[in-house]
Amino acid sequence: MGKKSTGARKATRAKQLTKTSRPNRRSNREADTRNRALHVLARMRRGETLSRAARSESIKPATVRKYVGNQLRQRASGKRWESDKSDQLTARMNVLTPLGPTTVSVRGSSERSRLGRYNIALRRWRSGEPGAEAELAAFEGQSVGGHPLITDVKLLASLEDASVIDFEELYVSPISRA
Repeated sequence: MGKKSTGARKATRAKQLTKTSRPNRRSNREADTRNRALHVLARMRRGETLSRAARSESIKPATVRKYVGNQLRQRASGKRWESDKSDQLTARMNVLTPLGPTTVSVRGSSERSRLGRYNIALRRWRSGEPGAEAELAAFEGQSVGGHPLITDVKLLASLEDASVIDFEELYVSPISRA
């Protein structure tokens, strides 16, 4: 058995890629791991170290670097890993629309953060906390993933009465995807 020529190696590699790679579809496990890596990135932006944030999300630091490594920097070998201030990574997330929660692709850390803050305000409004309506009003005219955020209290009340606002997860569960 001799060495394969460069052309034969390339052809074999091309076959392997077409067999195993699915460019727009991820396995459930891989999608869950990517979501946890995004959570680690968010924790790092709030001041946690890579190792502490990864431990909190039950994921290895090396796995985080695999999924969001282009958003991490290390000034010198052996120094602490630091995250970029923002990113343009895409995540599948649940957005509340007049028809109920809809799964959309949300691009960028600022949009993901906006949706997270909106959901916190929405939960506070649902629990009847004082000042929650003002928090919701702050999102007037803003959108996430091309969908405007609902700030009309009457519409939110009708959605709640219809039991439509009852989603728990912000990020889409990989199991629920078809």
